[in-house]
Amino acid sequence: MVIPDGPKKTLSFNVPTIVWNSVLIIFAFGTLMAGILTFNYFQVIKQVYKNKYLSTENSQLKEQIQILQLKMNSLLTDIERIQEFEKKLRVMSGVEKVPSEEEAKSTDKTDEIKVLFNDQNILLTPEFNVLNQLFADKLMTSVGKEDINFFQRFVKDNFDLITEAEKLALIDYKISGAKKIVNDLERKVGVIENELSRKRYFYQYTPSIYPTDGWVTSYYGPRKSHYAKRIKMHEGVDIGAPSGHPIVATADGTISYAGKKPGFGNFIKIKHGYGIETVYAHAKKLHVKSGEQIKRGQKIASVGSTGYSTGPHVHYEVRVNAVPVDPLYFILN
Repeated sequence: MVIPDGPKKTLSFNVPTIVWNSVLIIFAFGTLMAGILTFNYFQVIKQVYKNKYLSTENSQLKEQIQILQLKMNSLLTDIERIQEFEKKLRVMSGVEKVPSEEEAKSTDKTDEIKVLFNDQNILLTPEFNVLNQLFADKLMTSVGKEDINFFQRFVKDNFDLITEAEKLALIDYKISGAKKIVNDLERKVGVIENELSRKRYFYQYTPSIYPTDGWVTSYYGPRKSHYAKRIKMHEGVDIGAPSGHPIVATADGTISYAGKKPGFGNFIKIKHGYGIETVYAHAKKLHVKSGEQIKRGQKIASVGSTGYSTGPHVHYEVRVNAVPVDPLYFILN
C-alpha cells in the first residue's frame, strides 16, 4: 500500500510470496558473495606480500649457493694441488719409491677428484638421495607448504624448490667428501713427518764428515805395519794434519771412552746409536770426558802423535755393530 501526501488517492498492490522470497535469497547470496570476494581479495594482497618476501629470500639463496659452489670448486682445486705436493714429498722423503713410467701411468690419479666429485656420479649415490630429501624437507618446512604451492603457481620460473634442494645437497656431499680427503692427506703427511723426523735423527747420529782438516795418508784395508813388520788389517783411515789441529766429532753421540789406550795413545770412542761407533786415536790432547754428550762438529781433541805413530795424524775408525768398515763410505764432505 502507498499513501500519498494530500488529497490524492491511496494506491494498494500485493507482492507475491515467491517473488519476495526470491528477492531475499538473491540479496543474501549477493551479500555472501561480496563477503567471500572481499576475503579473497585481502588474502591475495597478503599472499602478494609473502611472495615478494619469498622472492627476495629465493634470490639470496641462489646467490649463497653460487658463492658456495665457487668456494667448493676452489677448495677442490687446492686439494688436488696439495695431493700432488704430498706425492712428491713421499718420493723425496723415501716413504714411497719413485714409480717407473709404466707404474705412473697405471696409478695416475690426476683426475681422481674430478671423477669423485662429478655431479652425475654423485646423483647416482644413495647418500646423495638421502641428503636431497633432507634439504627438500627443510626448505618445505621453513617456507610452508601452502606458500610454496601458491608461489610455484604464480612465479614458477623464479623459484624451484627441488632444484635448490639438489644444489644444496650436492654442495653438502662434496664438503663431506673433501673432509675425508683432507683427513686422509693429514694422515699421509703425518707419516711423512714421522719418517723425516726418524731420518733426521738417523742422519744426525750418522758420521758423515772428516774428523779433521788434512789429507788421507793411509786408507782402510790390509797394509804392512810399521811396527809389526808384517801385513795387518788397517781398520780405519789415517788423516795427517798439523799438531794441535782440532779433531771434531763426526756425528752426535755419547763419549763411551776418553783416555789412553796401548798403541793408540790418547783415544776416544763415541757411541752414536743404531750400532754405530767412531774411534779417534793418537790425539795430543783430549777435550771431552767419558759419558759426555757431544754434537757433530764439536771439538773433542787435538791432532797429535801419541801411541804407535810416525807423525801427527788422527787414526779414524767407523764401526757398525762392532765391525770396522771403511770410514770413507760415510763421509759426505
